[in-house]
Amino acid sequence: MSLIINVIIIVLEIIGTTICAGGTGLEMFSFYTTDSNIFALTVCIVFAFFTARSLFSPKKPDIPKPVRTLKYISVCCLNVTFVVVVTIFAPVSGEGGYEYMLFNGDFLYFHFSCPLLSLISFVLFEGGTKYDVGLSFAATVPTFIYAVIAVILNLLYVIDGPYPFLCIYEQPLHLSILWLILFIDIAFLSASFIQKLGSTFAGFSERIKS
Repeated sequence: MSLIINVIIIVLEIIGTTICAGGTGLEMFSFYTTDSNIFALTVCIVFAFFTARSLFSPKKPDIPKPVRTLKYISVCCLNVTFVVVVTIFAPVSGEGGYEYMLFNGDFLYFHFSCPLLSLISFVLFEGGTKYDVGLSFAATVPTFIYAVIAVILNLLYVIDGPYPFLCIYEQPLHLSILWLILFIDIAFLSASFIQKLGSTFAGFSERIKS
């Protein structure tokens, strides 16, 4: 089942990326959403390969731990997008905000389908381990790196935003700092929650395998 879901995610990510590229071109790489989804696409391709090898190879080798770790990190990054959209962007978008932010154009794939499918696949079918706070911190690193690079590029006037809380010249400095802290906190808490969910349902995934 994990292999099937990962293949579906790959297809949906390609569709979403194609739509996004057609609308914004290279500018799409300034968005955390796009970067996290392209990262997830890459990881899903690698993970699907090793899953297929594990299923169909006579020796049935285990999926390498680094690949599993990367899959977990990609799931966390995708779900940072989902949480931020559901709790911040959709509500402030006014009437019809949820419909627009979750189901319009590439948002259907980047904001909704791929984050949820990746979470379901990880929690139910890809096994889990005991909670490791180090893994949660590791899953936060890509978000932190994005924030640092985005702030630097905004300071240098290379990009503007692309999110309101990154428009550092259009709001007080302390607001930018508070937004970034909130962004990183959401990433860490989401990573911890996802890891604990994976641990909780580890028995389910083992029963599926058997």
